[in-house]
Amino acid sequence: MSAPGPAQLQLRRKSARLSAVLRAASAVGASVVAVVGFAPPARAAWVAVAVVGLLLWSGLFIVLMFRPDPHPWLCAVDTAVVVALCLAHGNLVPAEVLGASAGSGWIDMVAGSGIFIAQFGLRQPLATAAAIAITVAYAVGVPGIRDAPLIMVLQGLLAASVVVLLRHGARRADLALSEEASARASARARSAARSDELDQQRLLHDTVLATLTMVGTGSITRDSAALPERAAADLAVIEDLRAHPGVARDVAHDPAPLDVALRTVVLTRRVGLPPLDVEFDVPPLDLPHEVVVALSQAVAEALANVAQHANTRAARVTARRAGESVTVEVRDSGSGFDPMTVASHRRGLRKSVYGRMRAVGGSAQADSSPGAGTRIVLRWEP
Repeated sequence: MSAPGPAQLQLRRKSARLSAVLRAASAVGASVVAVVGFAPPARAAWVAVAVVGLLLWSGLFIVLMFRPDPHPWLCAVDTAVVVALCLAHGNLVPAEVLGASAGSGWIDMVAGSGIFIAQFGLRQPLATAAAIAITVAYAVGVPGIRDAPLIMVLQGLLAASVVVLLRHGARRADLALSEEASARASARARSAARSDELDQQRLLHDTVLATLTMVGTGSITRDSAALPERAAADLAVIEDLRAHPGVARDVAHDPAPLDVALRTVVLTRRVGLPPLDVEFDVPPLDLPHEVVVALSQAVAEALANVAQHANTRAARVTARRAGESVTVEVRDSGSGFDPMTVASHRRGLRKSVYGRMRAVGGSAQADSSPGAGTRIVLRWEP
């Protein structure tokens, strides 16, 4: 049998509390009726013992049923207590009550509540067996033809039907919750796999594809001394992707220092590209690890574009926090370009900058025009 879900556990707790309230109310009411309505052939000693025992058991029952996970044996013991009272029925109530219709005596109150408590606290067929036991004990306690046992049977059937419907509904609710959770987990897994795939594509663009583009455009020739070094660096990236195909997600939200990551990017030599004189103005900033990775990789791509296309050797990297948001800028005073004329197959800004920022819930914007330099603005806000 599978473990109960949250809906079934909640129903179980509610049923336990309802049983406790039902036992408390019936015990107090029955005790008052027993004392106030005392008359022969009821025996004083029997009534006193029965009332005190019922109140003591009810108090213990209430305390135990309000515990986080009450055990079903409590309802079984409660059934036993009710059966004992029903068997002693003839010595506990007045003669007028014995001859009256069902429900007029304090034993009827205890017996009726016992049947309902058994249905809420016990599993079938034990719950039905408990109702039958109470009914039979009631009939044996005061022999003769009367309508009380029939009413108790109807009470048991009604209570059992209600509980079966409630438990069935709780199981269906748990099944729906389980299916929804499974669907969300599958969606997260697909999203994580897609994110990893995009990260790998961006890394390949920033390394291998960038090298091939430089070779194809003649920026690096076959005889260039930088080509073997850059190819070796690209190969190291490919080997790392093969060794670690997935991204560690358990640290994605851990804080990481953005200033340290950006300074590392600025100081890292871009193989095959001319060096840049980068002005660095980034205060200490801690952000989620995945955001720091996205920002630093986007800045690395932006600086690579400056070195390769801007016809300048100077750039500036700044970062500022305004409230909860963070803005990182990469600026140069080079030749600039028209963002609207960038060919669709050029993936540098579109994937390695814009795509990375969108993946972490941020945004990126390129402000540039021919002859006026370029300003890349990266923004992230939790």
